[in-house]
Amino acid sequence: MKKTLFLLIPAIILSSVNLVQAQYDNNWAVGFRLGEPLGANIRKYFQDGARAFDVNVGTYGLVYNNNRRYNNGEYKTAGFMVQGIYLFHQPLFGKDWGHVYYGFGGQINSRRHFPDAWRFESVKSVSKISLGPTGTAGAEFKLPSPQLAFFIDAGVYVEALPSPFFLNGQISAGLRVNMVK
Repeated sequence: MKKTLFLLIPAIILSSVNLVQAQYDNNWAVGFRLGEPLGANIRKYFQDGARAFDVNVGTYGLVYNNNRRYNNGEYKTAGFMVQGIYLFHQPLFGKDWGHVYYGFGGQINSRRHFPDAWRFESVKSVSKISLGPTGTAGAEFKLPSPQLAFFIDAGVYVEALPSPFFLNGQISAGLRVNMVK
């Protein structure tokens, strides 16, 4: 009896591990974004793809809004951005080849600020750190290879600190490769 239990318990554990892994096929994806933000994208899928967490690392204000009025001065250059968004996915037309998604998260930015008051000074800019909530909505389409997906999304970043309610639109498209099978 002990031998049977000794052999049966590991077999049950191993079979349940395989079932859990089968439920989360292609649960990691990496790719790149073109637009705002511009940079790298990492996505972790949960619950058979119904939920996901996106991490974007890249530029802030490079493609558009790189010369914009901000906090009694201007932004004249691009900055660095890290963004994390929790996403909700739904199949498009009930099919597996496409998904629509939406989600909310946070964003932190580092960017050079050129205050109007410093226009004639030898030091003309200061580095600003900003943070705030962000939201996005988009669509993802599987390409002929099931590991490759094209996406397009749009959203908004609302700065909370240091300049509350400063808005920045974000539109981007890109490719992702699903890494885990």
